[in-house]
This record gives sequence, C-alpha cells and structure tokens, in this order.
Amino acid sequence: MAMKLFIPLFAFLLAGCINVYGPVKPGGQSQSTADSPAAGMGDTPSAVKIGNRKPEELFKAVQLYYQQKGLSPTVQDMATGIVAVSGSDDELAGLYLDCSMLPQTQNIQQRLRIVTQVWAAGEGSNIAVEVTGSAGLITADGNDKIKPVECQSTGLFEKDLLERLRK
Repeated sequence: MAMKLFIPLFAFLLAGCINVYGPVKPGGQSQSTADSPAAGMGDTPSAVKIGNRKPEELFKAVQLYYQQKGLSPTVQDMATGIVAVSGSDDELAGLYLDCSMLPQTQNIQQRLRIVTQVWAAGEGSNIAVEVTGSAGLITADGNDKIKPVECQSTGLFEKDLLERLRK
C-alpha cells in the first residue's frame, strides 16, 4: 500500500524538476525568424522628423540624391515612400560600408543595400535611412574562401542625405 502511494507522489515531485531547454519567447514580444523581412538587417533605423516638407517633395529629393550618387534604385514606390538600391559596386560599398572586421581586405566582394523611406507625420514628414551590407570572398567554384560577414554603415550616406533634405 505504501508503495502504491509512493509512486504517484514520486512522479509528482519529479515533474517539478524537469526542465525543457530551448528558445524563450517573452510575452508581448515577437521573435524574429530567418523568414522575417527584417532578418539580417541589423538595428532598425530611427526616423528623423522634418517639419517643413511634404512626403512627396522629400521622396523626389531622395530620388535625385540617389541619382547624384550614381545609385540606380531597384525599388521606387511613391505610395509606400520607399527608395531602395542593392548591388555589389565595390567603390560605393567601400565608401558607405565599414567591413573592418574582415581579416583580409584583398579580393573581397562587398554587397551594399540602402533603403530610404519617407512618410507623412502630421505636419511635416518622417524619413528613415538604413545602409547595410556584407563582405566575403567566394571563389569561381562557389566555395567560401572567407565566410561572409555583416558590415556596418559608415554613416556617410545617411548624414549627407539628411543634411540635404533639411535645407
């Protein structure tokens, strides 16, 4: 009889000691996955408010700025206010990206991605700019000689664009 009472009691006490290890998802926060659009983007850009300009005016100024910098946008959508470019121009990537964490600098292939978004903010407009990229060395046979790493922005593109838009 004591044994029949002991087994359920032992199972009950043991259940409190079992831990399941894995990713923890705190309540109220979303967890990003590799499929999410923000995966690999680094920190989310902060928006800057420009109080005396309409979104349409800023959008056109952003398009002109990209053109003057020799960037051909792959996305230009006035409805969402997005102008974006992506590519592997080493000269521009070297100017706008800091890939100093790479041990080797010769024959590195850099990939640049710049996204600018303009939207209405009551009186005035908000603008967010994000410059990201990656660098690595992939041989002609497709093998990684140097694993790709994420590069940070130098801040030059964002600073110059925001200065121009505030004028």
